[in-house]
Amino acid sequence: MASLIIGHGGILDVLRSKVPEQRWRVPAGEDFAAQADFLTRHPVRPGRQGIVFTNLPGNWMPVADAGWTIYWIDRGQIPIGAQALPEYFMDRSITDFVHEFWRIQTIDKRLVGDIILNRTRQTAPMIIVTSNTGGVGKTVSSRRLCERARERGLRPLLIDGNMRQSSQRSFFDPGQRMPARTIADWRPGMATQYGANSGRMFNIGYDVSFAPPAGAMVSWDHYRAYLEEARKLWDFVVLDLDRISADDLQDSNTAAGGMVVPYVLAGDLCLVIVKAGVQTQGDALNLLSAFPRYGLPRECIGIKDTVPVGMTDYRPLDYSRYGIFLGVEYQTVEAGNLIASGKSNWADSNLDLAREQTLEWVLPDKGFEPAKFEVKKKKGWFHRG
Repeated sequence: MASLIIGHGGILDVLRSKVPEQRWRVPAGEDFAAQADFLTRHPVRPGRQGIVFTNLPGNWMPVADAGWTIYWIDRGQIPIGAQALPEYFMDRSITDFVHEFWRIQTIDKRLVGDIILNRTRQTAPMIIVTSNTGGVGKTVSSRRLCERARERGLRPLLIDGNMRQSSQRSFFDPGQRMPARTIADWRPGMATQYGANSGRMFNIGYDVSFAPPAGAMVSWDHYRAYLEEARKLWDFVVLDLDRISADDLQDSNTAAGGMVVPYVLAGDLCLVIVKAGVQTQGDALNLLSAFPRYGLPRECIGIKDTVPVGMTDYRPLDYSRYGIFLGVEYQTVEAGNLIASGKSNWADSNLDLAREQTLEWVLPDKGFEPAKFEVKKKKGWFHRG
């Protein structure tokens, strides 16, 4: 199948950014007449499929007569010889669309229809960060996502959903000596800020909503009500959730059934961090393989491996059936010491690439550039990239 792009702007520019030029460009002049003439003189061979995505008006009938399918990727009157993009593609992600027509893996959760029709979200993007086991750095990963998002000019809010440990409060205020608010301090009808703390209190660039203190448990309904209001005020929300299990997906009183399932079904994203190791990766697959049974779409599930200090036999698994693989993080003694001393937002080649790829997935139009964080391999030497 040959899938070509003729025209500029909108979704066509998005597709160009995901596909190598030689895969979409018509080898002719830049104007419509030259490109249409080339396609007319090069008809689609019997048994093959040729597709053109365009937003250029004109007479496409000669090209269609040559066997090409012309999809009109724009609003307004469809030109002669072209046809509307099938409706079922409008609800597909860019990830799925690019794979369908070019067989290329890319990361972009935006919907085709949203881009074509210029639909914008009324609430802030949100990512849930979770795992099926402990010791994977969920709380650190959540903070680092907020730190990098702030560098790109967003106003992030970090919400601690670990009600058993209040992990973020333990990091920012381990002695609980500061007059910090928790999500339990907020009630429906109050200003949203009553459930969060300004980052200035902790000398950070993003705001934080702590989990309730011991003895003040709140329901997941309370969390959902707060999130609904918070997403109207902040630009980006990171929910640091406790570990989850496949068995809990059916129970709305758990983090899995009460938060992950309803939000992912609504199109929000979930990052599952997997601890490298035969047993832990196998356990993670049990969780990931349960997601489809609850209707959770794979394009809304991100997966990141984290390799413990000293592990030398890490073997990546194929997660493509269950979600989007966003890379690998390597834990180091140095990073552990920085965390223990209360440090944040340090540059780390073992961590930065996976973070950037995650943010590009969640916020594809905010200028995140994973290529800038790729570790170049040295020729002639074994080097972990």
